Amino acid sequence: MSQNTSIAPERDQKLLEEFSLSAEPTLRKLLNTIEEDEHELYVYLQSDHTQFVTEILNIDWSAGLIWLGTPYEKSLSANCNASTAYVMVSFPDGVKVQFAGMGILQSQYQGADALRIAIPKTIVRLQRRNYFRVMADEELNAQVKLEIPAVAGHVSLIDISLAGCGVCLQTAPSLHQAGDVMNDVRLTLPDGQGSMLVDLVVRNIKPLADHPEMVQLGCEMKTLERGAERRLQRFLLATERRQRANLHSID
Repeated sequence: MSQNTSIAPERDQKLLEEFSLSAEPTLRKLLNTIEEDEHELYVYLQSDHTQFVTEILNIDWSAGLIWLGTPYEKSLSANCNASTAYVMVSFPDGVKVQFAGMGILQSQYQGADALRIAIPKTIVRLQRRNYFRVMADEELNAQVKLEIPAVAGHVSLIDISLAGCGVCLQTAPSLHQAGDVMNDVRLTLPDGQGSMLVDLVVRNIKPLADHPEMVQLGCEMKTLERGAERRLQRFLLATERRQRANLHSID
């Protein structure tokens, strides 16, 4: 199963140079995708290691400016100013992109508080398949339904990413082997767009000592339908933001 990939920015200078893009049509396409598909932006401030999640509200190409929403906790961006150095990370089309700059100004957009930055001149687009996964809490398992044709019992998620998922099944461990393929698994997200079909390839098997009738499977997941990966990416980002907000409310 895919390893948990950090959403933090890449720091390897050689890697950053290798995947740096500066062609304006490419920059426009990536930034427009982030805006139009409402992909989250993970913001990292260089001075005090503050980080927060936001989204693009508007891009003014003629003025060279981008307006961002204020973070869930307003205090995280309260000290942003013209000398604030930052790195921002997003995942349009399931590929990790990032850009850096100087200056996050307090601003307004359509009458509400906003942040403003200059449109970046270069973006790092990592061709590698980088994924982060979210752990399946009670709310996620209530929202997401996974139906495996070959399994009659209840299926619950342990974690999920674009690359794969961990599942708990009410079947005997002996019935599963690494490399087994479960075809036409129906994955339903709470986005009102119906189910999508995926194939699951078993990568690891973990029997449960306390429950011999149960097994945990780590699976690689392959989406079969156009647009399915983007739908899943948006759900994962929204779930990660919800879980992080819940942690802050507990603190």
